[in-house]
Amino acid sequence: MKVYANTDVGCTRQLNEDDFCVLQNQNDDLLAIVCDGIGGAAAGEVASALAVSTFREEFLKVDSFYSDGDVNTWIQNTLDLANERIYQKSMSNKKERGMGTTCVGTLITHGKTYIFNVGDSRIYAYYEDGLIQMSEDHSVIAQLMKEGKITSEEAKTHAQRNTLTNALGVWHVFRVDTNKIESNYKSLLICSDGLHGYVDHDKIVSVIQNKKFSVQKKVDALISMAIDAGGYDNCTVIVIENEEN
Repeated sequence: MKVYANTDVGCTRQLNEDDFCVLQNQNDDLLAIVCDGIGGAAAGEVASALAVSTFREEFLKVDSFYSDGDVNTWIQNTLDLANERIYQKSMSNKKERGMGTTCVGTLITHGKTYIFNVGDSRIYAYYEDGLIQMSEDHSVIAQLMKEGKITSEEAKTHAQRNTLTNALGVWHVFRVDTNKIESNYKSLLICSDGLHGYVDHDKIVSVIQNKKFSVQKKVDALISMAIDAGGYDNCTVIVIENEEN
């Protein structure tokens, strides 16, 4: 597989509250995650960094994943640990109270691909029939659209377009979506809402399916698009290309 990742603070934010990790262990398992910190002045960048460091530490401890159950248990336990670390740190410092983070990623092991998501950062898979959003946004907007109360066009300018219904570190209890997906994808795209919140889906597809672009050029092009769209948010992008397919 070919992998490349990058992040950019954008044009309007002073701090980059996004964080990411791409890591391979001794068993050639691959972990890739993106975390988008929330809380602004309440240290969103601390929350995202804590989530990433927790995943990194726990991933390097794993001897091997033997079954779907092993993977699901590891993902849940690692997210629980990250959630507790963020929550406890926020409770011990008034300046950090209320901080939290999204967390979306993939774990690829023994030719199998698992994905997980908390919040509204996204993971897409590019199959023969196109680029498909594999994660479900945990946000007010996503819920309103699911209920048919607003359209996708209305969602773009809705007052609560950035309001999450789920995140790590904010509450003791959080929701995680974990799934095993078909591994015959051409590539995976993992990103914060600094990309998908400002760049049209069709434009993202045009980059991902471009056979002339290297994996690095695809990441750089997507981040450039986000900046050209105004750079209103931090933007983090990971692209994983499946060479076997």
